[in-house]
Amino acid sequence: MGFLSSLFSFLGCKNTPPTFDEQLKIFVDLGYTLNEGCDTSDINRWQDGHKEFEEQPYRLMYKTLGQTIEREPWTPLTDKCLDFDLEAIEDHGAYIDIMKSISRISNNELKFNNIKDYVDIEKGIAWVSFNCNGDKYKWDLIVNDDWADGNLFDLVQELTDKYNTKGKFTFFNTGGQDFVLGYHTPTELEKIKQITGLDIVWLKAKGQIY
Repeated sequence: MGFLSSLFSFLGCKNTPPTFDEQLKIFVDLGYTLNEGCDTSDINRWQDGHKEFEEQPYRLMYKTLGQTIEREPWTPLTDKCLDFDLEAIEDHGAYIDIMKSISRISNNELKFNNIKDYVDIEKGIAWVSFNCNGDKYKWDLIVNDDWADGNLFDLVQELTDKYNTKGKFTFFNTGGQDFVLGYHTPTELEKIKQITGLDIVWLKAKGQIY
C-alpha cells in the first residue's frame, strides 16, 4: 500500500498545473525578460491572483506578458509579445502607437521611421505612413468604428518576406477581442510551443482576425 500510495502521489504531482513562479521562469528562460521598472506584482494583476494562472497554464501568462504595467509610464512588461485589443482606434496617433509596438516586438528587425497617421472615424478615413529600410509606405486603412483594420497586420507580415527578416509575426487566439502578436524564428516558435503547449501559429490575419 505504501508503494502504491507513493506512486499515485507521484503521478498526481506530474499532473499538477505549473505554479505562477514556474510559468514565469519558463517564459523568462525563453527570452521574455521583464523590462526595467516591471516586476512580478505587475503580472499578478488578476482578481484571483496566482490561482488564475494555474487554471489557465501558460495562456494567461503569455497574454499578460504582452500588456503594460497599470500605471504611468505604462511600460510594456516585455518586448517579446503584444496583447493587442482590436478595439483600439479613437483618433489620430492610434496607428502610430501600433506601428511603434510592432517595431518594438520585432527587435527592430522592422524599424519604422517618420511614422504618421490620420484617423477620422466620422468621415471614414484612415491611413498610416512610414519609412522602412529606405522605402516609403502609405497604407489606406478601413474604418469600422473604433476597430483596427486587421489587414494592417498582413501588410506588416509581407514586409518580413520583402526584407527577409530572421523572424516572422505569430498569432495566438485568446478567445476574446484581443490576440497576442509575437515575433519569432521558426526554431524559437517550435521551442515555445513544445515547452508551453500553446497553439501559437504564424500570423495570417485574414481568417484569424478579420
